[in-house]
Amino acid sequence: MIRRAKLYARIAEDGRYSRVAVAYDRNGKPIEPKPPKTGHITTYQLRVAGKFIDAGDNFTMAVTRFRQEQARLAEGVARSEAVEITPIVVEHQATGRTRIADAAVDFVNELRTLGRNKYTIAMYDNAVRDFRKSCRKEFVNEIDRKDILNFISWMRDHLKVRVKGSENRTYKNKLGYLSTFLSRNSIQLKKGSNRQSTSDPSLLFRSDVPKIVKKKPKKYDQAEIDVLMKHADTDQKDYLMFLLWSGFRDEEVQYLQYSDFHFRNSTVTVHAKPQFGWKPKDYEEREITLPSEVSKRVKDRISRPQQYRNGLRKSDEDDLVFPNGEGNPDSHLIYRLHAVAKKAGLNLKGQRAGHMFRKTAGSRVAKKEGLPAAMEFLGHSDIKTTAFYLAADNSESGKKRKAADEMYEHHQQGSND
Repeated sequence: MIRRAKLYARIAEDGRYSRVAVAYDRNGKPIEPKPPKTGHITTYQLRVAGKFIDAGDNFTMAVTRFRQEQARLAEGVARSEAVEITPIVVEHQATGRTRIADAAVDFVNELRTLGRNKYTIAMYDNAVRDFRKSCRKEFVNEIDRKDILNFISWMRDHLKVRVKGSENRTYKNKLGYLSTFLSRNSIQLKKGSNRQSTSDPSLLFRSDVPKIVKKKPKKYDQAEIDVLMKHADTDQKDYLMFLLWSGFRDEEVQYLQYSDFHFRNSTVTVHAKPQFGWKPKDYEEREITLPSEVSKRVKDRISRPQQYRNGLRKSDEDDLVFPNGEGNPDSHLIYRLHAVAKKAGLNLKGQRAGHMFRKTAGSRVAKKEGLPAAMEFLGHSDIKTTAFYLAADNSESGKKRKAADEMYEHHQQGSND
């Protein structure tokens, strides 16, 4: 599979020809090369799958063509297909118009300048890149309603969704990221209402946006927790016990360090990690009090050798608690839970299993200390989110069924009388 293209300048000097790869600045923007004193740049070329394709003698046009090819190859293209490039006719009299490819690069660089974390940048970047795959327009001011509807259709045909039944959430999120990109370029995506109005030039009616069915987050029952713990090894149990009692989000666990713990008080803090370019959701820091046994498990973990960049060794306080094999933040932590579930004969794939642990932890706090305490524990900024998140606890289903049976029996007795 071919996943990338490279841009070169073809240089003529003293009767000889050579190619020089185009360099980039620290923001990832191509730098126009300077010709040698005794020569000149004849053309720019793209290298795709070992083949050089002419991209013209205008640097701006060549960069546009290069970015178009990068977007086409981003997810991998077969070698035979990669070299089948159809020439794109580019308008030379485009003064004052912004190309979508250029606007996309500027947008991502702006997000980096503003200090957004890498996952946030990746989500915006992927959404805009997907839009460019579905859109055949070259300039931003050419984008119209039909292009957005084509994008929605393209997402339905091409996007793979990890959690079954959450497709519309994915489509709506992508449209939200695209909306931010377009608004930076003076295009409004969503209309204020479903009414047609000449004073509202936005591209989508509210009814056009995919509707989300809000699903109640599932919660583990004690039997499932017992089965998982029974089949977990020591390291896996460290991870599961921390999830079960901390209520941490997946990313918060990825960047968890031993220095975040105050073992004497049995507390752990969620806070920004500038060394990793990461900030907590909604920029809210919080401190969680853990059961002493859970805190002790983490403290004992320090004395067991773990795999880090510099090899197998005991942990330092600045080390990650649950790193990947290279000692870096593990973006696939959930696979550890899936591995335990597989041993236990449970299938948790596609079920947002990490959130199930989070709800279990939050429900426990809500029952003991109330909804406001659960809101603080989970790091929610709105108590309505917490209320929905913890609504209709599955553990009460037995009591509710019993009550329903009693009401039925009472009704039947009344009917017979």
